[in-house]
Order: sequence, then structure tokens, then C-alpha cells
Amino acid sequence: MSLSPTLLEAALAAHGEPLLAYVRQRLGPDVAEDVVQDALLKAVEGAPAMDDESDLTRWLWRVVRNATVDAHRRRDAAGRREAAWSGKQPDAEMPPEEAPRLCACYRPLLADLAPDAAYLIRAELNGEPSAALAGRLGVSPGALRVRRHRARGALRERLEDACRACAGCLDCTCDTPGSPVSHASLSPPSPSPMNTNTQNDETLRFGIEGMTCGGCVASATRALERTPGVTVEQLTLDGPAVVRLSDGADRHAVRGAVESAGFRPVFDAA
Repeated sequence: MSLSPTLLEAALAAHGEPLLAYVRQRLGPDVAEDVVQDALLKAVEGAPAMDDESDLTRWLWRVVRNATVDAHRRRDAAGRREAAWSGKQPDAEMPPEEAPRLCACYRPLLADLAPDAAYLIRAELNGEPSAALAGRLGVSPGALRVRRHRARGALRERLEDACRACAGCLDCTCDTPGSPVSHASLSPPSPSPMNTNTQNDETLRFGIEGMTCGGCVASATRALERTPGVTVEQLTLDGPAVVRLSDGADRHAVRGAVESAGFRPVFDAA
């Protein structure tokens, strides 16, 4: 292939944004850049010999249009497969007696989901009937099942990531806050005196309300460890949390971190 790099750069500089806008309008912003990049890569690798910018421009547009059509067909085919799958699934509501057993770790994780997915999961956790939700959203029951399937998949990935430290949390049997559940394997090793006492550090002990299982412990620990100046020394279900404060961190920073994870700190705990 004989294609001038200078000619290619000039064509891309002039038509790169219009090509991207074309694909974005037809496929949406989430996939437009990937489609254009893949199409341009194939265009460069398979372009015939040419030395005229207008010829190259027509070639680029043809390749991108074809890639857009192919992507649109793939997306439609995937939608039809999901719709066919959802039509075979039972539209069952959660049994009322099971609702109290739902792990309290789920709700804090919803903040990490896309707003639409979090909304569907919250509606389900709050017990809203499928028919009422579908009517309020203006979608068919089948479309709602597809959306819920995607939302549950996103929540499952987030839950597996959050609870990776606990081998049993994905089969969670916690009933209510305060249930006697042993998670000794999650307890951090006891800190050595060298780690707990420095000249300028302060040790803060406090309780955390709302944690019910190992996933909760992992979520609260991550939130605290992401806070500048806060080092987690101990955090379990069975006793007070112990953190070391440095570099100006205080209990307000600790409160914000714990609340961002969906729990409530109690600073008068022994």
C-alpha cells in the first residue's frame, strides 16, 4: 500500500471530528469513539494506493459508514437475544418473608452503579411491583426484565468486588444488624506498638452502626483507607473501630468516610 502519511494526517485533521459526530449521532457517545478508531485502523491497513485527498476522504467516510451499520446491526441482534431471553424468565417478586434477610451491604453499593441501574434496584428492594414500575417508566414488562437483568449484573459485579475478601459473603446469611456472625478471618492483624503511637498521631476509637457482614467491614475499611491521614488499625463486626489520625485528619473526616460507605459512626463508644 502506498499512502502518504502527510495526506492521511491532513484528512484525519479535517474529517476526524465530523466522522465522530456522525457515529455518535447514530450509535450514541458510549461506543462512538471505539467504532471510529476501529474503522480508521482498518481503513489505514487496507486502503488502496491513492495520492488525492478527496479520494482518501471518500474512502474514510465509506469505511466509517459501513462500520456504523455493522455496529448497529450487532446491537439490534443483541437486543433481540436479550428480549427473547427475558420473555422466558419468570417475573417473580421477592417473597415477603425473604426481604428482611436481604444483606444490608447491597444498599451502600448502589452509589457506585449507573443512576438508571441503581434506580431499578432500589425500586425492587423497596418492594415496588414490576407492573407498577413498568407502567411508571413507560416500558413493557419484557423491556423492564431486560433492564433489571443488566442492573442486577452490574450490582453482582460490584458486590463480588466489594466482598472479595470474604469467602462466605456471596452466600450471605446475615439476618439483622447485630446478629452474631463470626468474621475472624477478616480481622486485621493486631497492630504493633510501633504502628500505633507516634509523636504527632492520634488514636480514635468509635463504633459503627449498620454493618452486618464481612462485605460491610470491607466497604467501611476501604472508605476509611481512602481518606488522607486516616490509617485503619482495627475494624471488625464485634468491637469498636480503631484508626490512627495524622496530617490534620480528624473525626469529621472519619465521619464523612464512614457515612459515604452507608454506615453511621458513633464516637462515644468505649
